[in-house]
Amino acid sequence: MTRLWHGLVAVLAAVALVGQAVITIDQDRSFANFASYFTIESNLLVLVTSVLLVLRPDRGGTAFGVLRLASLTAITVTGLVYATILAGNGDFDGAEWWFDKIFHYVVPVMSVIGFVAFRPRTRLAWTAMWSLAFPVAWLAYTLVRAEVAEPVFVLTPTTTAAVPYGFLDVAELGGLTVSAICAVMTAGFVVIASIYVRISRASDVRL
Repeated sequence: MTRLWHGLVAVLAAVALVGQAVITIDQDRSFANFASYFTIESNLLVLVTSVLLVLRPDRGGTAFGVLRLASLTAITVTGLVYATILAGNGDFDGAEWWFDKIFHYVVPVMSVIGFVAFRPRTRLAWTAMWSLAFPVAWLAYTLVRAEVAEPVFVLTPTTTAAVPYGFLDVAELGGLTVSAICAVMTAGFVVIASIYVRISRASDVRL
């Protein structure tokens, strides 16, 4: 059952990622922008992790622990931020509507369930907290790219910005506000990652 669950997560993430990439290329949109969304990168991390778990459900080790925690934390934040802040901003139809739901609802929920409910569960050492380097690096990359490359992201059907998410728009909100938001986000990542580490080490508790 564990292999089946992670395999289903991998298939769903792969279908959505490949499908959205094809649409992006077919409609001559910026592929660099597509690959720069935290949503896309977190789903890609889940895809890689899920495939590795299908091959070996009891996989362990320091490197895999970092990857596992990075994927769990990132996809959890993706789901939470979308559900509470971003839902409704996009105007999707057809296949993109389905991909949107897979990226932001299905994969996040299934990833959390897969970690909490299925055995064997990856036991995470506290060294797996190095996974937090990923969101910090993503924030730095996003803000620097906005200033250097001046990309154009569609935030809503009528709004664009140089960042993929409006709450990171320095031009609109100002540097101090965005810095405060980044600090809050980083703290949130630390809390979520810490919870996952504690859950993984409470191997005797079934949730």
